[in-house]
Amino acid sequence: MFLLILSVLHTVLAFLGILFNAIFVCLTVFYSPKSIGTFSILLTVRGWVDGFACLFDIFSQSRPIPSGLTLGIASTGICKYLNDWSCFLGYGLQLHFHCFSFHLLILCFLFRYYVLLERYPKSKQLIFIICLIYFPSFFQVLFVLIDNNKPEDVRLLVQIHHPDYQLKDFVVNGHVDLRDFPCLFSYLLMLIPIIPGCILIHVLRRKIHSKLRNAILRPEIREKHRQLTLALTVQTVIPVAFVFSTISFLLSQSKLIESPVLESFTLLFAVIVPVINPLLSIALIKPYRDTLMRAVGLDPKEWQFMSRDCSVAPGDASSSMFGSFDNSSVASVTSMTSKFSMTQEINPFE
Repeated sequence: MFLLILSVLHTVLAFLGILFNAIFVCLTVFYSPKSIGTFSILLTVRGWVDGFACLFDIFSQSRPIPSGLTLGIASTGICKYLNDWSCFLGYGLQLHFHCFSFHLLILCFLFRYYVLLERYPKSKQLIFIICLIYFPSFFQVLFVLIDNNKPEDVRLLVQIHHPDYQLKDFVVNGHVDLRDFPCLFSYLLMLIPIIPGCILIHVLRRKIHSKLRNAILRPEIREKHRQLTLALTVQTVIPVAFVFSTISFLLSQSKLIESPVLESFTLLFAVIVPVINPLLSIALIKPYRDTLMRAVGLDPKEWQFMSRDCSVAPGDASSSMFGSFDNSSVASVTSMTSKFSMTQEINPFE
């Protein structure tokens, strides 16, 4: 019964993730103001990636089953009505998009910190960087799919290690031996960056906070930055879901805890991230939030407390919590006698 509940929860979360990200992509493509600039490209790509991660979660409904040196992948999604290979493909692509989404989250923080130091990157430069950080995710899914073993061999080994598991209604794929180079390389490429990536995000948030705290700004601008810091703090919590997903997998793989429920949590934690990402972005970016509110029949002017929290200054309807990304938005900070002096007093970014 509990596994059925987890399956329903998987489906509901993934469906909501697809819906939220579809709305978010439409907003970034058609309603991104000039104040956001090239950052809208990064937001659009993240929306697509998160949406596909949810789509393949519904398609495969996979559950990794560590069984000694064997890793079984039990799937109950739509793919079981096609063939065994489609289930394994869906599982591999789901991991792929989760991996790429995490790398894009790190890039978002790098972008924000870079804008405080230099001029914002041009569209071609940002697209090139996105393509560059895509390669680790590409190799990860490539090596996972290369190491697909015969389903009957994997099922037999899984049943030997877990004779009490009822896998009759599952499509079982996976890897016979995790020590094989393609398999080992692909999973290490996905698992190892999680903790360092979370640490890097935390460090970047502190550096951004420090930069803003030492800047000489007008009171209304400083309040805007206080809201920015809150937004950054909230976003640093998102990758924790990937950490829990990694812990669930490692606990199962190390045989410290062998439970179908824990195995199901591995990808359940991961799918939470692409559901939360678009919601936070829409809530924190004023033009997107106002557009969506009007679409559902709400008047943004009636929600003055939200406008006051997220706008750059009172009455500034074109700005968002991400501030302005044009060339004039970058404050030049120089060190003089252990103090910061601003050559321009302008709006960094959000």
